[in-house]
Amino acid sequence: MKIFSKCIQIVLLLLSVNSYAQNQNILLKAGKMYDSEKNIFLLNQQILIIGNKVAKVGKNLKVPAATTVIELKNATVTPGLIDAHSHLLLDMDQSKTGMEEASDKPASVRIQEGIQFGAEILKAGFTTVRDLGNSGQYLDLQLKQIFEKEKSGPRMFVSGPIISPKGGQFNKLPEKYTHLINQEYRVINGAEDATQAVLEHRAKQVDVIKICVNTDSQKLTWEELVAVVKTAHQNGLTVTAHATDPTSVHNAALAGVDGIEHGYAIGDSTLALMAKKRIYLVPTDLSKERALVMVKGVGLSEDYAKEALDGFHKRLSKAYQNGVTIVCGSDFYNKIKEYSRASGTRDVLIGYLEAGLPVNEILKSATWNAALVLKKKENLASLSKMPMRI
Repeated sequence: MKIFSKCIQIVLLLLSVNSYAQNQNILLKAGKMYDSEKNIFLLNQQILIIGNKVAKVGKNLKVPAATTVIELKNATVTPGLIDAHSHLLLDMDQSKTGMEEASDKPASVRIQEGIQFGAEILKAGFTTVRDLGNSGQYLDLQLKQIFEKEKSGPRMFVSGPIISPKGGQFNKLPEKYTHLINQEYRVINGAEDATQAVLEHRAKQVDVIKICVNTDSQKLTWEELVAVVKTAHQNGLTVTAHATDPTSVHNAALAGVDGIEHGYAIGDSTLALMAKKRIYLVPTDLSKERALVMVKGVGLSEDYAKEALDGFHKRLSKAYQNGVTIVCGSDFYNKIKEYSRASGTRDVLIGYLEAGLPVNEILKSATWNAALVLKKKENLASLSKMPMRI
C-alpha cells in the first residue's frame, strides 16, 4: 500500500552499522524519527552510534572526529521492531497435513530453518521476537542460545511447548503422527498437572507461559486456567493465552492472564474487562492481499476472506477505542511462494493499517507496547537506549 510505504519506511540501524567496521562512529541524519516513548514522529533528527550503541539522539549533535555520516532525509528511523508472536521453528505448507509434516521434521532441520528465518526477519527490521511454541521440546531455547552465542538473528524470548488440553492443536491425527501431540505440546489433565507443567517450564528457564485455552474441539477447564495463572505469577512468569472465541477470551481474562493471542472475536464486556485489568491483545491479523492469497491456497472464496477481515477489523478498532493495549504479533509460519518469512512478518503491520489504526499506534504496538510486555522497556523500547543488534 502506498500510504504504508510512504509513512513507514523503516531504516534499520542494524544494516547501517553492519556496513561499516564496528569501531567506527556513525551519524545517521534522519528526515523523520519515531519516538516510541512519546508516540510521535520527530523531524530532522540525528542519531550518533559509537561502537554498537546509540550514544546520542537529537538535533545538531556534537560528534567525534572521523565520524561517518549517513544521509536518510527521505526515510523514517525507528527502534528495532518486535514481533510478539512468532514461530521460527515451524514452516508449514498449505495442505491437509501441512502442520503435521512441518512438525515431524528432524530437530536439526527445524533449527537450521529457524536460523535462516531469524536472519530474514532481522533484515526486515524485527530485531526481537517472542516465539510462542510449535517448536518441539524446547527447540526454541536451543535457537535462542545459538543466536546469543553467535550474536546473529533477533533477540528471542521463548515459551517452550504450549500448555494445552487433550490433543493439542492437532485434529484427527493419522496413527503415524500421534507422537507429535506430546512432542509439540504439554498436554495437561487437571489443576495439579497444570501446576506441574508450569513448574517444568520454569525449570527450563522459559520467558513466558503460553497456554491454548481452546482448540477446535477441546478447552482448558476453569480450574486448569486458574492453576496455570496462579503458579506462573507466583514464579515470576507471565501468561499469554491462545483464545479465539468470545467465551474462551472472557474466561482467560477472568482467570487473570496477562495477554490474549488472536482474540478473533471478543465481546464488548470482555474488552472492558481487558482494559480494566490491563490485559494486552496480540491481533495476529493479515492484510487483504495476503488473506486472498491464503484462502485461494486452501480453496476458500474471496467473500470468506473479506467477511473474516471485516470482523477482525471491527474487533481491533473496538479494542483500541476501549483502551486495550495492542501488541504486534505476526503468527506467520506459512510456506507460500508469494510471501517470504520477512514479508509475511511485516504483513501484520499492513493488516493493522487496513483496520484503521493510526501509523504511530502501529509502530507503538511493535516497539513500546511490545517491550513493556517483555518487561524490557529500559533497553528495547526507546531508540536512545537500545543496544544495536549486530
